Amino acid sequence: MKNHWVLSECPHYESDQINEKLKFAYWEGHRDFAYDLLNFVNPKKIVELGSQYGCSLFAFCQSVKDNGLKTQINAVDYWKGDIGAENTGEEVYEIVKQTIKKFFRDVDINLYQMDFDSALDSFEDSSIDILHIDGGHRYEDVEHDLNSWISKLKENGIILFHDVFSHIDSGSCEHWEQTKKKYPALYFEFRHSCGLGILFPKGNYWYENMISEGFMDKYYPVYYYRSLYKYTKRRFEELEGLYRERYETIIGQSKMITERDTVIASQKALIDEKDKGICSQSQMIEERDVVIASQKVLIDEKDEGIQNQSKMIEERDVVIASQKALIDEKDKGIQNQSQMIEERDAVIASQKALIDEKDEGIQNQSQMIDERDAVIISQKALIDEKDEGIQNQSQMIDERDAVIISQKALIDEKDEGIQNQSQMINERDAVIASQKALIDEKDEGIQNQSQMIDERDAVIISQKALIDEKDEGIQNQSQMINERDAVIASQKALIDEKDEGIQNQSQMIDERDAVIISQKALIDEKDEGIQNQSKMIEERDTLISDQERIIVEQAEKLEYLNQLVQEVNRHKIISRLIFHKKG
Repeated sequence: MKNHWVLSECPHYESDQINEKLKFAYWEGHRDFAYDLLNFVNPKKIVELGSQYGCSLFAFCQSVKDNGLKTQINAVDYWKGDIGAENTGEEVYEIVKQTIKKFFRDVDINLYQMDFDSALDSFEDSSIDILHIDGGHRYEDVEHDLNSWISKLKENGIILFHDVFSHIDSGSCEHWEQTKKKYPALYFEFRHSCGLGILFPKGNYWYENMISEGFMDKYYPVYYYRSLYKYTKRRFEELEGLYRERYETIIGQSKMITERDTVIASQKALIDEKDKGICSQSQMIEERDVVIASQKVLIDEKDEGIQNQSKMIEERDVVIASQKALIDEKDKGIQNQSQMIEERDAVIASQKALIDEKDEGIQNQSQMIDERDAVIISQKALIDEKDEGIQNQSQMIDERDAVIISQKALIDEKDEGIQNQSQMINERDAVIASQKALIDEKDEGIQNQSQMIDERDAVIISQKALIDEKDEGIQNQSQMINERDAVIASQKALIDEKDEGIQNQSQMIDERDAVIISQKALIDEKDEGIQNQSKMIEERDTLISDQERIIVEQAEKLEYLNQLVQEVNRHKIISRLIFHKKG
């Protein structure tokens, strides 16, 4: 009985529920063909060399399950994971076993977790109806697998080669080109989904049946366009979900951007207020700087005045020191003069004592001559008066001398009898005259010394008054300096307070500057994030535009495909009618 090719109506692959990535696997574009191939051939045994996640394996299983076939399916693989795969090793193997347990419990499936050569002994020669080679993709790997397993293939058996038009596996592509040369007119191929080569190395039975069913004319294009349609549709669904997700993300980001814009606006307002406060503080600082500068000028002027006063005080100290030296010299001269005066007073005292002695002698002589001459007694009294006035005034001595001279003349006239004593009186008068001259000289010396002492006292008094004035001036200057020092100290304390306030303000400004810098950095980061988001949105918009263009193109192809399917169905109906009429 001749088999007929039945074009399935988009089979539902249950394995995708556990592993959605099978929808986008490289083998996915050939699942519908494999599904219908098994239904057409109804094989007893299938062996798959290289299964991994099971995209092809579960397509075979789905066809066996849906079409009620009695096919044994055998898969050989280490299940160690492909390069770049999310899961590797036992994780992949567990996913495969979980899928079988959940959906294909009633299908006859055998998993051989080993290398391909080790599995050879598990299969008899000429026992395999369909052999699927999808292991190593180097030329020598594919060649080795073909040579090792071709003996296990039945007569008229079919071999499927994957990755025969792969952009990443040149070895398997080259091997397929060489294989086609060995078996001309016993193969056909699909170029989509990395390519699938269908080889009939041990007989053309199934190849001729497929040709007679019009496979190449009616069905071959359908699998290509259906694969393209399903891939495009799934990509479109994926992109639609991605677009929806990105749209929601963009909405959320827009909301976040709006919220951030509000925060940035509030922060900007706060920054503006702080800038305004900083400006006012800066103005206050500038005003205070002006005050401080004026105070500094005033302090500099006062410092200059203090320096001038200090210089004047130093000059005055020099003058005072020189005056003090001069006064010390004068005091020393006065002391010397006082010593000289004391010495002279001693001489005068000794002379006075001598004069007193002489006066006493004169008094004795006057007593001796009282008897002789009453005039002498009066002269003695006059001499006594003169001696008494010697200490006070020289004028009295002159008057006495005049009286003595006049009395002497009178005595000479009155007493001619005293000739013997006249000589003695003359000698005494000579002595008195000499003493008088000596006393006059001493009185003159005393007067000169007194005048010198009075002049020096006047100089000392004037110098003392000058020194008192200078001391008073120095005290006034010291008081003024102390007052100015107090003012300077208060100004310094005020300046220190202002400096401390300025430092505090500077610290506050530095802190605010740090906050502003951090906020600016945050704003820059947000601006950069917004720019990146805008760039991403533009890229996504570009991608969406490209996808929309592709969707339009695919829609046109889908329309063409629908027309082609309708044409195939029409031919199919016609063929069935013809077959029915022939029957």
